[in-house]
Amino acid sequence: MAYTSKYILASAFALLILSGCSDNDSQPVVPTAKDYPDFSATIGDRKTRAIDSQWESDDMIGISGAGRTNVAYITNDGLGNFRVQTSGTQIYFPDDSETTFTAYYPWSSLNGTSVISTDTRNQTNRKSFDFLWATASGQKDAPNVNFTFDHRMVKVVLTVSPGTGMTYDEIKNFTMSLTGVRHNGSFNIADGTTTVDDESESWTFSDLAILNDAERTMTFSFILFPQVFDKPLDFLALLDMPGNNDLTLKAYIDFTGANRQKDGTAAKNEWVAGRQYNLSLTLNKTDINVAECLIKDWDEVKGDEIIVD
Repeated sequence: MAYTSKYILASAFALLILSGCSDNDSQPVVPTAKDYPDFSATIGDRKTRAIDSQWESDDMIGISGAGRTNVAYITNDGLGNFRVQTSGTQIYFPDDSETTFTAYYPWSSLNGTSVISTDTRNQTNRKSFDFLWATASGQKDAPNVNFTFDHRMVKVVLTVSPGTGMTYDEIKNFTMSLTGVRHNGSFNIADGTTTVDDESESWTFSDLAILNDAERTMTFSFILFPQVFDKPLDFLALLDMPGNNDLTLKAYIDFTGANRQKDGTAAKNEWVAGRQYNLSLTLNKTDINVAECLIKDWDEVKGDEIIVD
């Protein structure tokens, strides 16, 4: 009887162990941290963008990859660390192999298309078309995916100051315009390319001036589409004066020389994506002088090759 009891107890214990193993084997697999990418973003070698010196809290980028398209990711700390904006839409690695992702800024719902169309005339809303684009790869064994964004638009900065025979108060009353700029275009989130329409017109921007009373200057900062020009741009400054004595000053601006420092003999009269063109214009009573200015945050390009009339 003793032998039989021991046998029964041993058998029951063995069944219990087998039953426990069976229950563990049937448990669902819980995803680990390595099953999804950790996304971060920089622009060049800094976590900056065109409008401000750093990412702002709640800035959003759109990420595509691993079978997902245009998933919104947000940075809450403003330091370039991004998390999925809507819970449950997070991107996961599909397997153990390397996966390539693309990203763009600023995020848009897109409404079923991969193209964002915009008009750059309204520079007060330029944050919405300060387009950035990047691609990066990662895998489960290396889940940190860092996007290094490139600027896909152009930044143009004009600084205007009074010269011979002109006062600071007078230049503040000038109506200033550029002729030859094309404003309507689109940005493709799939490959980061931009296109611009053929239509150009005279564009008045005097109301966008940033005044610096201490230095007696007016600064205009624009985000615009890359584009090639078939002739120099016309810069026109018009001052309404009593009677028929209106003062009109004009300069012709060609960007070939500015681009030559980067492109050599292949330089064209164009705005190249990712470059900032800084021009300093001095309004004299009889003409306009234009001097070169170095830039800081974007791909450096000086402004020169100016024909003054």
